Amino acid sequence: MAAAPNLPLSDSITWDITIDDTYTPSRQGIVVSPGDQINFENQSGVDIIIEFQTNGTGQQVYPAMSLEVGNGGSSSFTVPNADCAGNYYIYNDDVTPPALLSGPFVIQVGAGPMFVTVAGTFNNPTYNPSTVAVPLGTSLPPGAGNLQMNATSATFGITWQNNNDPFTPAINSTDGTPHAVASLSALATYTYYGGPLANDNPAGGKIIIQN
Repeated sequence: MAAAPNLPLSDSITWDITIDDTYTPSRQGIVVSPGDQINFENQSGVDIIIEFQTNGTGQQVYPAMSLEVGNGGSSSFTVPNADCAGNYYIYNDDVTPPALLSGPFVIQVGAGPMFVTVAGTFNNPTYNPSTVAVPLGTSLPPGAGNLQMNATSATFGITWQNNNDPFTPAINSTDGTPHAVASLSALATYTYYGGPLANDNPAGGKIIIQN
């Protein structure tokens, strides 16, 4: 039996995201409600591809993963009726192979969260992904951006460059639970470490808070 279509909720809304000639989305990080629609409008000057990245073992925001948007046109899809999140990159579809233009940017559905996995050893940790975008979100529904740090083996302690942790409660270990972005966090790139700074591989993980 064929799966039932993922229909938008009756009170769903459409989020327009315009890609400008610097290949920057008008909404770089958003939190939407389950069943909402995302509409990409391409004003970049070239045909583009929106490439979504897998997010741990979580459900995909756009299961097809790759969305083509012609120059001057638009393409849309309905997000799942479930909590999930995904980063995406923008590629130039007018060249072969398609060339990376910008990213990552992020769409979170409901509570998300975005996932990061710390692996390796205490003396040589690795981060997957090494850079992840997380939306700032809002204190009002649909809510704040969320990040969950997992570990493949033993728990890693997490320290932040300049003690600058944008999450609440603070993330000080790979505790496997979601942490919300603090409402007053700056839109910036934050660096964290899962081991001694001198041995870190390659130079700490990066979290980009976007709005």
